Parts: sequence; C-alpha cells; structure tokens
Amino acid sequence: MNQMVVTPLSDALGAEVTGIDAANLDEATFGRLRDALHDNIVVVVRGQALSPAAQTHFARRFGEIQYHINSEYKMEDQPEVLILSTEIVDGKNVGIPDAGSDWHSDHSYVERPTAYTILQSVIVPKVGGDTEWTNMVKAYETLDDDLKARIQGLVGIHSFNRTRNPRMTRPTRHENPEAYFAERSPPDSFHPMVRTHPATGRKALFISPRFTIGILDLDDAEAQPLLDELFAHIANRDLVYHHNWRPGDLVMWDNRQTLHLACGGVKPPEVRRMHRTTVQGEIPF
Repeated sequence: MNQMVVTPLSDALGAEVTGIDAANLDEATFGRLRDALHDNIVVVVRGQALSPAAQTHFARRFGEIQYHINSEYKMEDQPEVLILSTEIVDGKNVGIPDAGSDWHSDHSYVERPTAYTILQSVIVPKVGGDTEWTNMVKAYETLDDDLKARIQGLVGIHSFNRTRNPRMTRPTRHENPEAYFAERSPPDSFHPMVRTHPATGRKALFISPRFTIGILDLDDAEAQPLLDELFAHIANRDLVYHHNWRPGDLVMWDNRQTLHLACGGVKPPEVRRMHRTTVQGEIPF
C-alpha cells in the first residue's frame, strides 16, 4: 500500500486516488495526498473502511476538528463524526436526512469556516444519493472583467438561518422552522466574496445560495440581483463534477475552493448513510 496513484475524474475538478490506506499513511504520502487535494479540490480515495475513531484521527492530521451545530446527529461515542443518514429508528432520524440539499461551502456561516470535509460512505443505495461539486476557482476566473471589478472588495453576509434566506424553502421535518433556526443559528458571519487560498494563492468565489443572504453595505435592491447573477454563473455544468458513490469511498474536499450539493433521490426502503468529519479553516482573506 501507499503506492499512491492520482487520476483526474473530470475536466472541471476532482481526482481519484488509489493505492493507499488512509488509516496508515506515512508523512511523505500524507503530504502528497494533501497536495493532490489542494490541486484537484476534490479527492476520492477508493476502497477504504475507516472506523469512526480512525476517520477522526485521519481528519486531525489536516487540522483542528470542527463540530456541527446539530449536536443531536453527532455520533454518541465519537462526537467528531456527524451522521448523515436517511435511516429512521423508532420514528426518529438517525442522522441528518437532507444534509447538503442546496449548494454551499461547509460552515461558511461562522467566522472560521471549514477548510476540509471528509465524508465516508457506509451504506450506499442502489439508486440516488449522488453528490456534486462545483469549481469556484474556475467560476471566478471565468467571470468577465466588468463583473470581477464589481465584486472586488465586496463582503458577503452568511447565515445558517434558512428562514432569512428568500432562496431557500423551509424543511418540513421541523415542526416550527422559525424557532428551530432562530434557536441554533450563530450570529452572521462576513467573508470576502473573493477569497485567496492560503496554500496555493488561487482566488475563488466564496458565496453560496444556501448561506449567503446579502452583501455588506449594499441595499438588497442592488445586492440580490448581483448575487443572482453570480449564482447563475456558478451553476454552469462545465464547472461541475458529479459523483456516484461506491462502498468504501472516502471523499475529501477543500471548502475554500468548491461548493457541494447532495442530489438526493434515495427511495425507501433504500438507505444512504455517510460519516462526516470537518476540519476548521482560517478566517477568509
């Protein structure tokens, strides 16, 4: 093992990595894996079977663990791991059933958003449950010069509170969505709409339909049409990688350079279960 091979997955972004055991990487191979992640934005490591403890240990090699605000879906004996699952036991969701249902970058609604997300497939349905990522570096690079000039120096307003976002629907599984989101939403965060990657120096758009609700110091009459224009641009399919999960996939992505979307479509009694760990990043600049 640890004869690492990196193979591109699409023209947009993404690479498949084979020949490694993520639970037992020497420092040199781990460094190559991290570099491949920075270069390709999304990395799919095939044939893994990390226990929750091993996944947590692997994530910590990238940095400090970041905990999700939905504490009820953290693994009881391994709270660093968040359960994403369509399973229902005794009438209750085992994990978050609809996580990632809109384009977003993880935890952009806090001061120090997620740098890296690591997601391991545990149960893969026969149909549905795919995930997509879009390349926010290319999204920025392919803006016309006038639009680049318009957004230079602008700051996006990010909020977890779905009820404050006119682009979002209210999930039906919450009896009182207003109370649910008001109770657990942290204060708004403010991030540059174009951020710089600390390792590569590349610039990327840093906005999302899910969490970016406005632009600092701009009236909504000006801010919302500008956001709509940018959101339409990042939906370009030439920027997107579509992933069909396999058992044993360990997928990691760099949230500073991409948005992701859970495609849904899992039909009961089929089940989709994933284990997620996230690594805290720096204050965007």
